[in-house]
Amino acid sequence: MKLMKTTTESIDIFGDSFSCSCCKFNNDDTWLDILEKKYKFNLNNTSLHGTGAQWCIEKFMGLTEYSDYLLFCLPDMNRLSLDYIKSHQTSEASLIYSIMEDLKSFDFPDTISSDVKNISDRVYRDYSSFYTTGLNKILEILFVSFIFTKHVKYKKILIWPSSGLGYPFRNYNFTLEIPENVHIVSRCINFISYFETKNTDVNKIFDENEKDDGKKVFFGKDRRNNHLSYENHKIMSKQIYNYFTKNKNPEISEFKREIYEMQ
Repeated sequence: MKLMKTTTESIDIFGDSFSCSCCKFNNDDTWLDILEKKYKFNLNNTSLHGTGAQWCIEKFMGLTEYSDYLLFCLPDMNRLSLDYIKSHQTSEASLIYSIMEDLKSFDFPDTISSDVKNISDRVYRDYSSFYTTGLNKILEILFVSFIFTKHVKYKKILIWPSSGLGYPFRNYNFTLEIPENVHIVSRCINFISYFETKNTDVNKIFDENEKDDGKKVFFGKDRRNNHLSYENHKIMSKQIYNYFTKNKNPEISEFKREIYEMQ
Protein backbone atom coordinates (compact mmCIF):
# COMPACT_ATOMS: atom_id res chain seq x y z
CA MET A 1 0.00 0.00 0.00
CA LYS A 2 1.44 3.33 -1.08
CA LEU A 3 1.32 5.93 1.66
CA MET A 4 0.31 9.46 0.75
CA LYS A 5 2.97 12.05 1.30
CA THR A 6 1.88 14.85 3.65
CA THR A 7 3.55 18.05 4.77
CA THR A 8 4.13 20.09 7.91
CA GLU A 9 4.56 23.29 5.94
CA SER A 10 2.43 26.40 6.31
CA ILE A 11 0.13 28.47 4.08
CA ASP A 12 -0.87 32.13 4.39
CA ILE A 13 -4.47 32.46 3.18
CA PHE A 14 -6.37 35.61 2.25
CA GLY A 15 -9.90 35.88 0.86
CA ASP A 16 -13.60 36.28 1.54
CA SER A 17 -16.38 33.81 2.38
CA PHE A 18 -14.96 31.15 0.06
CA SER A 19 -12.01 30.82 2.43
CA CYS A 20 -13.31 32.26 5.72
CA SER A 21 -13.34 29.67 8.51
CA CYS A 22 -16.56 31.20 9.92
CA CYS A 23 -18.58 30.18 6.85
CA LYS A 24 -19.26 26.65 7.98
CA PHE A 25 -22.86 25.49 8.48
CA ASN A 26 -22.57 21.72 8.98
CA ASN A 27 -20.09 19.14 10.27
CA ASP A 28 -18.61 18.24 6.89
CA ASP A 29 -14.95 19.07 6.52
CA THR A 30 -14.21 22.09 4.35
CA TRP A 31 -11.22 22.35 2.03
CA LEU A 32 -9.55 24.28 4.85
CA ASP A 33 -10.18 21.42 7.30
CA ILE A 34 -8.88 18.86 4.82
CA LEU A 35 -5.69 20.83 4.19
CA GLU A 36 -5.04 20.73 7.94
CA LYS A 37 -6.25 17.24 8.83
CA LYS A 38 -5.33 15.20 5.78
CA TYR A 39 -2.45 17.09 4.21
CA LYS A 40 -1.02 18.43 7.48
CA PHE A 41 -0.58 22.05 6.46
CA ASN A 42 -0.50 24.75 9.10
CA LEU A 43 -2.93 27.45 7.99
CA ASN A 44 -2.56 31.14 8.78
CA ASN A 45 -5.94 32.27 7.54
CA THR A 46 -6.73 35.99 7.34
CA SER A 47 -9.92 35.64 5.29
CA LEU A 48 -13.11 37.53 6.18
CA HIS A 49 -16.56 36.85 4.77
CA GLY A 50 -18.17 39.71 2.86
CA THR A 51 -15.00 41.68 2.35
CA GLY A 52 -13.35 42.82 -0.87
CA ALA A 53 -9.95 42.67 -2.53
CA GLN A 54 -8.75 45.99 -1.11
CA TRP A 55 -9.22 44.83 2.50
CA CYS A 56 -7.28 41.63 1.79
CA ILE A 57 -4.43 43.46 0.05
CA GLU A 58 -4.11 45.89 2.95
CA LYS A 59 -3.88 42.99 5.42
CA PHE A 60 -1.43 41.16 3.19
CA MET A 61 0.90 44.14 2.74
CA GLY A 62 1.03 44.48 6.52
CA LEU A 63 2.60 41.04 7.01
CA THR A 64 5.96 40.92 8.73
CA GLU A 65 6.29 37.13 8.90
CA TYR A 66 5.55 34.73 6.06
CA SER A 67 4.54 31.10 5.71
CA ASP A 68 6.02 28.66 3.21
CA TYR A 69 3.22 29.21 0.69
CA LEU A 70 0.61 31.84 -0.13
CA LEU A 71 -2.97 31.13 -1.25
CA PHE A 72 -4.75 34.33 -2.25
CA CYS A 73 -8.47 33.83 -2.97
CA LEU A 74 -8.75 37.26 -4.58
CA PRO A 75 -12.21 38.71 -3.77
CA ASP A 76 -14.53 40.82 -5.88
CA MET A 77 -12.91 44.03 -7.15
CA ASN A 78 -16.32 45.72 -7.04
CA ARG A 79 -16.48 45.56 -3.25
CA LEU A 80 -15.16 48.97 -2.30
CA SER A 81 -13.74 49.70 1.13
CA LEU A 82 -15.85 52.61 2.37
CA ASP A 83 -14.95 54.09 5.75
CA TYR A 84 -18.58 54.04 6.93
CA ILE A 85 -19.17 50.38 5.99
CA LYS A 86 -17.98 47.53 8.23
CA SER A 87 -15.43 45.29 6.52
CA HIS A 88 -17.69 42.21 6.53
CA GLN A 89 -20.54 44.25 5.00
CA THR A 90 -18.58 45.33 1.93
CA SER A 91 -20.38 42.77 -0.23
CA GLU A 92 -23.74 44.13 0.92
CA ALA A 93 -22.83 47.64 -0.20
CA SER A 94 -21.74 46.30 -3.58
CA LEU A 95 -25.01 44.44 -3.94
CA ILE A 96 -26.97 47.57 -3.00
CA TYR A 97 -25.31 49.44 -5.86
CA SER A 98 -25.87 46.61 -8.36
CA ILE A 99 -29.59 46.42 -7.53
CA MET A 100 -30.05 50.16 -7.79
CA GLU A 101 -27.95 50.54 -10.94
CA ASP A 102 -28.77 47.37 -12.91
CA LEU A 103 -32.30 46.59 -11.73
CA LYS A 104 -33.36 50.18 -11.04
CA SER A 105 -34.92 48.90 -7.84
CA PHE A 106 -35.04 49.65 -4.12
CA ASP A 107 -36.34 46.18 -3.32
CA PHE A 108 -33.37 44.88 -1.38
CA PRO A 109 -33.19 41.24 -0.18
CA ASP A 110 -33.43 40.38 3.51
CA THR A 111 -29.81 39.19 3.45
CA ILE A 112 -28.71 42.85 3.45
CA SER A 113 -28.41 44.43 6.91
CA SER A 114 -30.84 47.20 7.78
CA ASP A 115 -28.01 49.61 8.64
CA VAL A 116 -26.63 49.22 5.11
CA LYS A 117 -30.07 49.61 3.53
CA ASN A 118 -30.57 52.85 5.47
CA ILE A 119 -27.59 54.46 3.74
CA SER A 120 -28.28 53.06 0.27
CA ASP A 121 -28.32 56.53 -1.34
CA ARG A 122 -24.88 57.34 0.04
CA VAL A 123 -23.53 53.97 -1.10
CA TYR A 124 -24.94 54.50 -4.57
CA ARG A 125 -23.38 57.96 -4.90
CA ASP A 126 -19.94 56.77 -3.80
CA TYR A 127 -19.98 53.73 -6.08
CA SER A 128 -21.13 55.87 -9.02
CA SER A 129 -18.30 58.31 -8.40
CA PHE A 130 -15.79 55.48 -8.31
CA TYR A 131 -16.92 53.97 -11.61
CA THR A 132 -16.82 57.41 -13.22
CA THR A 133 -13.05 57.50 -12.60
CA GLY A 134 -12.50 54.25 -14.54
CA LEU A 135 -10.20 52.91 -11.80
CA ASN A 136 -12.20 49.68 -11.75
CA LYS A 137 -10.55 48.71 -15.03
CA ILE A 138 -7.05 48.50 -13.53
CA LEU A 139 -7.75 47.13 -10.06
CA GLU A 140 -7.14 43.45 -10.85
CA ILE A 141 -3.72 44.20 -12.35
CA LEU A 142 -2.89 46.60 -9.53
CA PHE A 143 -3.80 44.15 -6.77
CA VAL A 144 -2.03 41.13 -8.25
CA SER A 145 1.02 43.35 -8.77
CA PHE A 146 1.05 44.00 -5.03
CA ILE A 147 1.01 40.24 -4.48
CA PHE A 148 3.86 39.77 -6.96
CA THR A 149 6.08 42.12 -4.93
CA LYS A 150 6.20 39.46 -2.18
CA HIS A 151 6.94 36.47 -4.41
CA VAL A 152 10.48 36.13 -3.01
CA LYS A 153 9.00 35.59 0.45
CA TYR A 154 7.28 32.34 -0.57
CA LYS A 155 8.21 29.04 -2.13
CA LYS A 156 5.06 29.20 -4.25
CA ILE A 157 2.03 31.46 -4.61
CA LEU A 158 -1.41 30.42 -5.85
CA ILE A 159 -3.83 33.21 -6.76
CA TRP A 160 -7.32 31.74 -7.09
CA PRO A 161 -9.87 34.51 -7.75
CA SER A 162 -13.05 34.02 -5.77
CA SER A 163 -15.07 36.03 -8.29
CA GLY A 164 -14.75 37.66 -11.69
CA LEU A 165 -13.43 35.93 -14.79
CA GLY A 166 -10.21 34.59 -13.38
CA TYR A 167 -7.13 35.06 -15.53
CA PRO A 168 -6.78 36.54 -18.13
CA PHE A 169 -8.58 39.44 -16.46
CA ARG A 170 -11.59 41.20 -17.93
CA ASN A 171 -10.01 44.57 -18.58
CA TYR A 172 -6.46 43.52 -19.46
CA ASN A 173 -5.51 42.36 -22.95
CA PHE A 174 -1.75 42.14 -22.62
CA THR A 175 0.65 39.52 -21.33
CA LEU A 176 1.09 39.79 -17.59
CA GLU A 177 4.64 39.14 -16.36
CA ILE A 178 3.96 36.51 -13.72
CA PRO A 179 6.84 35.38 -11.46
CA GLU A 180 7.93 31.76 -11.98
CA ASN A 181 6.68 30.66 -8.56
CA VAL A 182 3.20 32.16 -9.06
CA HIS A 183 0.13 30.71 -10.76
CA ILE A 184 -3.22 32.44 -11.35
CA VAL A 185 -6.19 30.09 -11.82
CA SER A 186 -8.13 30.68 -15.03
CA ARG A 187 -11.60 30.37 -13.46
CA CYS A 188 -12.96 31.83 -10.23
CA ILE A 189 -14.30 29.81 -7.29
CA ASN A 190 -17.67 31.49 -7.71
CA PHE A 191 -17.88 29.89 -11.15
CA ILE A 192 -17.68 26.44 -9.51
CA SER A 193 -20.14 27.44 -6.79
CA TYR A 194 -22.71 28.88 -9.17
CA PHE A 195 -22.84 25.86 -11.45
CA GLU A 196 -23.41 23.51 -8.54
CA THR A 197 -26.92 24.94 -8.53
CA LYS A 198 -27.62 24.72 -12.24
CA ASN A 199 -29.01 21.76 -14.14
CA THR A 200 -26.57 22.30 -16.98
CA ASP A 201 -24.68 19.83 -19.14
CA VAL A 202 -21.30 19.33 -17.47
CA ASN A 203 -19.45 19.68 -20.78
CA LYS A 204 -20.96 23.12 -21.27
CA ILE A 205 -20.15 24.26 -17.75
CA PHE A 206 -16.42 24.21 -18.42
CA ASP A 207 -16.53 25.45 -21.99
CA GLU A 208 -13.71 27.98 -22.28
CA ASN A 209 -15.86 30.07 -24.60
CA GLU A 210 -18.70 30.36 -22.13
CA LYS A 211 -19.08 33.86 -20.77
CA ASP A 212 -19.26 34.47 -17.04
CA ASP A 213 -19.50 38.05 -15.83
CA GLY A 214 -18.60 37.07 -12.26
CA LYS A 215 -21.74 38.70 -10.90
CA LYS A 216 -23.86 35.65 -10.14
CA VAL A 217 -25.72 36.51 -6.96
CA PHE A 218 -27.85 34.29 -4.74
CA PHE A 219 -30.67 36.06 -2.95
CA GLY A 220 -31.47 32.99 -0.86
CA LYS A 221 -29.52 31.64 2.08
CA ASP A 222 -26.63 29.51 0.95
CA ARG A 223 -26.06 26.83 3.58
CA ARG A 224 -23.13 25.18 1.83
CA ASN A 225 -19.85 25.42 3.69
CA ASN A 226 -17.92 28.21 1.94
CA HIS A 227 -20.48 28.01 -0.92
CA LEU A 228 -19.26 24.62 -2.13
CA SER A 229 -20.48 21.03 -1.96
CA TYR A 230 -18.50 18.54 0.08
CA GLU A 231 -17.25 16.76 -3.05
CA ASN A 232 -15.81 19.98 -4.39
CA HIS A 233 -14.23 20.80 -1.05
CA LYS A 234 -12.29 17.55 -1.36
CA ILE A 235 -11.28 18.34 -4.93
CA MET A 236 -10.21 21.87 -4.09
CA SER A 237 -8.03 20.81 -1.15
CA LYS A 238 -6.36 18.14 -3.28
CA GLN A 239 -5.66 20.61 -6.07
CA ILE A 240 -4.12 23.10 -3.66
CA TYR A 241 -1.98 20.34 -2.16
CA ASN A 242 -0.91 19.16 -5.62
CA TYR A 243 0.06 22.65 -6.69
CA PHE A 244 2.21 23.40 -3.67
CA THR A 245 3.86 19.98 -3.39
CA LYS A 246 3.75 18.44 -6.89
CA ASN A 247 3.86 21.45 -9.23
CA LYS A 248 0.49 20.48 -10.71
CA ASN A 249 -1.71 23.43 -11.60
CA PRO A 250 -5.40 23.37 -10.59
CA GLU A 251 -7.76 22.03 -13.23
CA ILE A 252 -11.27 23.49 -13.13
CA SER A 253 -12.78 20.70 -15.26
CA GLU A 254 -12.14 18.21 -12.44
CA PHE A 255 -14.75 19.82 -10.20
CA LYS A 256 -18.16 18.19 -9.94
CA ARG A 257 -21.58 19.63 -10.54
CA GLU A 258 -24.16 18.87 -7.89
CA ILE A 259 -27.70 20.19 -7.88
CA TYR A 260 -28.20 22.31 -4.81
CA GLU A 261 -31.45 24.08 -3.95
CA MET A 262 -31.14 27.48 -2.30
CA GLN A 263 -33.19 27.80 0.88
